[in-house]
Amino acid sequence: MIARRRLFGLVRFSVLSIALAAAGWLVPHTVEAAELDKLDTSLKLVPEDAAFYSSMLRNREQFEAIVNSNAWAKIKEMPAVQMGMMFYNMQLSNPDSVPSKLAEAMENPESRKVIDMLVDMASEEIFFYGDMSSANFLQLFQDVQAAQNYGTLMALTTGQAEDMNRIRAGETISALAENVDLIAVPNLIVGFRIKNAELAKEQLIKLETIANIVLESNEETKGRFKKTKVGDYDFLVLELDGHLIPWDEVPMDTFEGFEAEEGDVLKIVERIKESKLVVAIGIRDDYLLVSIGSSLECLEKLGKGPRLIDREEFKPLAKFADRRLTSVGYLSKAMNRQLNNQKRQIDDVLAVVDMLLPEAELSDEQRELIRKDAKEMAEDLKAFVPEAGAIAGFSFLTDRGVESYRYAWGDHGGLDGTKPLGLLQHVGGNPILGIVVRQRVSPENYDLLSKWAKTAYGYFEEFGLPTMPDEDRRKLEEFLKGALPLMERMDKINRELLIPSLADGQLALTVDGKLQSKRFVDDMPAAEESLPMLEPAIVIGLSDAEMFRSAMHDYWDVVNGLIDAIRQVEGTNVPEDIRLPEPQVTDSSEGKVYSFPLPEEWGVDKQIVPNVGISKNVAVISISPGHTARLLKATPLSVGGLLVETDRPLAVAGWFDWAALVDLATPWIDYAFEQSPGLENVGEDQRQLILGQVHTTLDVLKVLRTISGQCYFEDGALVSHTLVELRDVE
Repeated sequence: MIARRRLFGLVRFSVLSIALAAAGWLVPHTVEAAELDKLDTSLKLVPEDAAFYSSMLRNREQFEAIVNSNAWAKIKEMPAVQMGMMFYNMQLSNPDSVPSKLAEAMENPESRKVIDMLVDMASEEIFFYGDMSSANFLQLFQDVQAAQNYGTLMALTTGQAEDMNRIRAGETISALAENVDLIAVPNLIVGFRIKNAELAKEQLIKLETIANIVLESNEETKGRFKKTKVGDYDFLVLELDGHLIPWDEVPMDTFEGFEAEEGDVLKIVERIKESKLVVAIGIRDDYLLVSIGSSLECLEKLGKGPRLIDREEFKPLAKFADRRLTSVGYLSKAMNRQLNNQKRQIDDVLAVVDMLLPEAELSDEQRELIRKDAKEMAEDLKAFVPEAGAIAGFSFLTDRGVESYRYAWGDHGGLDGTKPLGLLQHVGGNPILGIVVRQRVSPENYDLLSKWAKTAYGYFEEFGLPTMPDEDRRKLEEFLKGALPLMERMDKINRELLIPSLADGQLALTVDGKLQSKRFVDDMPAAEESLPMLEPAIVIGLSDAEMFRSAMHDYWDVVNGLIDAIRQVEGTNVPEDIRLPEPQVTDSSEGKVYSFPLPEEWGVDKQIVPNVGISKNVAVISISPGHTARLLKATPLSVGGLLVETDRPLAVAGWFDWAALVDLATPWIDYAFEQSPGLENVGEDQRQLILGQVHTTLDVLKVLRTISGQCYFEDGALVSHTLVELRDVE
């Protein structure tokens, strides 16, 4: 009895645990669904099997924010704009001018209604939606494009360049015939959210009347235009097919003369004749919908069955459902893979190799070896092609500007988001532009590169050297005698020193603007005030600084050895002093800087000195030692935006201080204005007027302040989070 009670108790506890666990799992999903259902958007109409979807929201609100801004007011106050408006008003007073006639037409009540409807259509939301027929159409387009490229190569390699157009046409016909089932108009819906449905209905009635008069009076289009019920909604539908094409006027004999297989053109023509173009327009609830495609299938599926908004990909949107959304987008896995079909491109290259081999003067054994290697190389390359997944994203307005999230599923190659990006502390604090990324360093990738480099050299030895003139071959063999051991040494340096030293996987590109001078080159007229210069730099994360330093030293010897090998070849006459110079080495608190001063005769400012800096954790390549010193030193990032906190795991981080770039460019614009010979005869008042308008334009450009972003992994997706900061002028 006790055992029985314990068994029942265990069962009750297990059932309760499962119920609680289920409740814990269901509650977040219920909350997500409830939050998404609050959205008042076309996303709730689109079926879950959409190939793509894109919507633009709050269009009028964004437009009014622009026209009501101080920046817009400043533009209108500019003398050039005022003069343009004065000229326009003068034209309005002339009854025969184009502006006057346009203004008169816009005052027409009927024209005004059309304009009001168009404004209404663009004000709230515009969306685009397509089904998988779009992916099929894209595949057909890619096949035709590949066939045309194939035809071009065939014409060039077979000595038939004069017949290139004929060959390209033939390959295009073959591609269409092989994919004849894909020849169809893809289904697409464009939707416009409207507030004034009555105005739209009035215009549709007028459209129906005009279309009936025009189309019903033509025997070929009679009966093809009608009002049709799609679900519970009325749509004006025009249905056309390929039979309407005047085939008797098409030069079929000409096209058949291009076909590689008899009957290909006929097959294509029959398919086109069967194909349909169906155009529909109507109102569904608050949307004016325009459907174009081979059927009404897309239109019929709207609002039925599982919805796109309920897909897993849109769950992240639930957290932002209460924001002022400006856009929502989606790309299905199938559509994305079709768009990024890199494996297909590799196969196309392989097909070109197969096409060229019969024309080459090679033995059967050599052709077979090349085919085998080409196929193996294609498979190796395909292994590096990441498998694309679905993409979903959205943007919304904030007090700071526009914020966006993009979620991309699938494989993202070697991108590594498992740790914080330490290089963010080595970009100088507040540079104008920067991007930091971490990739997984894979020795296997280098092995593959080395494998095919050696294979390529083997082919050169077998096929290239024997075809060279005797004297040229002798000189090249003489050079290779000294160069090949050096290349083997470089391979060893790469494997044993460079790759291990770069195991950290971080790389940064940064551009600063703190370098200043009144004259950067001697030929440049000196400026009254110092001018800033863009300072680009590359920063590399190091796992072993000593290994990296040794690799750089050994590369130096290898390059000089290659120069010596060239010098030993008879007739090259390379001067003895042509060598990579020894760098000037300076110590800093963070590491060593290896500088390479430019020749004095170049007349370049002495601040500009190409250099490499190496510290314990980073290596820097820049154009000025001062910049390198700043980058070697760890400095907290202070660019703001989304990069206030940088101690979280990230794969990529980037920013662009547009306003700072405009500030940097402003002194140069003033300098160019002062030095311009075209303004020598312009009075001072006029010069100041022009310069004032230029400065106003620059101030307006600075409405865009900064762009910052970061990429990280979340629940199997790569999340790209960006912020575009906007600030109105004073």
